[in-house]
Amino acid sequence: MSSIAPIFSKVVAESLLSLYPVFVKKIGLTIPIQLWTRLLAYVVISAFFINKTFVLQSITSYNAILLALINLSHIYFSYMGFKYLDSGVSFSIFNTYPFMILLMSNAPWNNAYLLALAGFAIFAYENYIHSGDAEYIQKEENIQHVKKDGKINNNWHNSFIFGVIMILLSAFTEALIYFLVKKVKTTNNWNHVFISYFLGALIMSIYMGYTYYFNKKDVSHVSHVSHVKEDFEINKDIGFNKRILIALLLNGILGALGYYFRFYAAYRLDSQIYAILSYIGIIMAYIYGIALNNEKLSIYKIVGTLFIIIANYMILRKK
Repeated sequence: MSSIAPIFSKVVAESLLSLYPVFVKKIGLTIPIQLWTRLLAYVVISAFFINKTFVLQSITSYNAILLALINLSHIYFSYMGFKYLDSGVSFSIFNTYPFMILLMSNAPWNNAYLLALAGFAIFAYENYIHSGDAEYIQKEENIQHVKKDGKINNNWHNSFIFGVIMILLSAFTEALIYFLVKKVKTTNNWNHVFISYFLGALIMSIYMGYTYYFNKKDVSHVSHVSHVKEDFEINKDIGFNKRILIALLLNGILGALGYYFRFYAAYRLDSQIYAILSYIGIIMAYIYGIALNNEKLSIYKIVGTLFIIIANYMILRKK
């Protein structure tokens, strides 16, 4: 039977990390800058607690490099999914990663998976049927997809499909991270955090430095980097202003601690208990949505949540 410490760590981790769908939408920063601030904050915070000898010996190993690259892609996929989908549906779809963990662990099939998937489908359907309402769309980026009469144009459907693909890829890479963390054998989970984020922080710092320098020189003459103008209008909009500082602070406190607790739990819990506890994130995501985004409960959300709770009970009973 698992000890209480890793179970508590998993609960805390999911409670903290389920803030990210709201955070990505409300912080008002572009995706590259959000990636950079997250990676940088995680590396700086974890660097104070790592075992330097172990990190120096392990960080260039195959498993460590693979973990870092998959983690970088995971963050990108999740942020893009959070950007293009409603917070509820994005986090619901993301939380299919426990199923992927169980299936990749060769766990026996349990019909409770179908019930939980039905719960996810209800969440997705509830978000989809309301997505045509102009007042339901809160993200500033989605305004371009709304016609004057409040209907969604055809481009929205492409964005929705793209968002679903991104979140599914995020879920798959999250499942891979679970297994790779176990292969980087250390009981100091700050080592896991540092190793999984350092290479990504280095890549994004190089990207940010190069892009900013390139943008200052002659970005106005290069059409294929039009997105750079949006990301790096330093003097006009973003710069290193309060939003950058807030992003660094929240990533450092909430994110770094959240992933430390998640890695602590992943290293010590068996895959089934770890997967079941992951559903706490769904519940917390909707609590945050109500508290921070003024979301309202609906019959779809209530039924979907009940389906997942029942599915969890069925799986635990089989344990």
